[in-house]
Amino acid sequence: MGRMLTTKALVQPVAKPSLPNPGLSNPPVAQPNTASAKASSPQLRFQRPDASQENPLRKLAFYSGLCMLFLRFGVIPELMLYLTGINFYLLYIFGPPAILGGLVTGAVQRTFRHKTAWLWTGFLVWMIIAVPFSSWVGGSTQMVLTYGRTDFAFLFVIGGLATNWKEVRAIFYTIAAAAVANLVTAQIFMKTDMGGRFSIEASGTIGNANDLAAHLILVMPFLLFVILDPRRSSIIRIPLLLAVPYALWVILGTGSRGAFVALGVTFIFALFMASPGQRLAVLAGTIMMAVIVPLLLPGLVLTRLGSVFGQDHKEAEESGASREYLLRQSLIFSAENPIFGVGPDQFSNFEGKTRLSEGRRGNWHVTHNTWTQVSSECGIPALIFFVLALGSALKKTYKTYREARQKGFKEIANACFCFLLGMVGYLSAITFLSGAYKFHLPAMIGLSCSLSYLATKHMQTANSGLTPARVR
Repeated sequence: MGRMLTTKALVQPVAKPSLPNPGLSNPPVAQPNTASAKASSPQLRFQRPDASQENPLRKLAFYSGLCMLFLRFGVIPELMLYLTGINFYLLYIFGPPAILGGLVTGAVQRTFRHKTAWLWTGFLVWMIIAVPFSSWVGGSTQMVLTYGRTDFAFLFVIGGLATNWKEVRAIFYTIAAAAVANLVTAQIFMKTDMGGRFSIEASGTIGNANDLAAHLILVMPFLLFVILDPRRSSIIRIPLLLAVPYALWVILGTGSRGAFVALGVTFIFALFMASPGQRLAVLAGTIMMAVIVPLLLPGLVLTRLGSVFGQDHKEAEESGASREYLLRQSLIFSAENPIFGVGPDQFSNFEGKTRLSEGRRGNWHVTHNTWTQVSSECGIPALIFFVLALGSALKKTYKTYREARQKGFKEIANACFCFLLGMVGYLSAITFLSGAYKFHLPAMIGLSCSLSYLATKHMQTANSGLTPARVR
């Protein structure tokens, strides 16, 4: 499967290729007869080799991108700064080779063959257009520059540097490794506040209880992908399986009601996507953890989570009232500034100054709703690009999932399922957070592009009976 076809060797097989065995994650293929067929055959045109894909520079860029991905999702630079007081600038070591290598070796072109990437770029472009109309141009300029330099780049680092299914699998394993790092970080650096809520003081990205919960909801399904891989040893899979209830305990222990709701949405989605046998396993596992995990949580946290169902909790009620006000204000600002918003990342400043000018006390907080964060800060057009890009990513991954299940490609189906599981949960969680400008979404948008495209090519190659080549 790993050999590349030369332009002379690209031919049709003599015998009719056998269909993949539904029980195999990588169906066997027949070897081609090198005596016939032309490389210009329409149905096999994607097999033409591209020498640049074997370029050491592209490989260096890809593995630098994996390191970059692990550092960001694993919040490693933040932990090292916390422990040593020294900024080692690790992202500046691996980021430039990944980004520049991607520019030179065609990663950008490969990414932008997908409509999803164009839509997400449209979101960035409208953010830039909105900057001159910002209530504080300097603050918006700094935010957009930082986002474009350090976060948006994940779109083509993840979306264009991978050139075959094996490399997509490596991306999944990298995020899974970051998930393990997150759980170890939670175990070592976790602290409990006066209300019993868990947080991590060693990190800025996931230090806040709500951010920690949302981050874990996104990355844990990638750990599940490794657990579902039958080629991995039980020595690896069993400890990872035991890590799942611990992760659930941490998520619930944050006391994040938004994350609690997101877990419920994820559970329903998993039941919808799963086969009958998998549904039974999901139900059994959920019931078991629903009985055991709450027994290990602080009583104050359980009371806070219970406020979702109407249970009295003073702090939760005050927080809910504040968020309701912020949501209402973000909708008002969206209606008053529908084209360009009040400026990227400027809702809290604009709200506070507006209230002061009215002789009242400002809240000075973010929207706590990602969707109205975009509409109120960047305008309705930005929200349209934002929603369409995410919808496109989910749609194309779900389409690939269905095709993989129908053709018996279990590993590809598992990858799509885990991606969708993480994204559905994360998007539900950030409905109660302000997460529009974080690195998570461009990374996931890029992954949806490489996942759907390369998975489809992998399945086409296997069904054609030919040894797969790297794709252009």
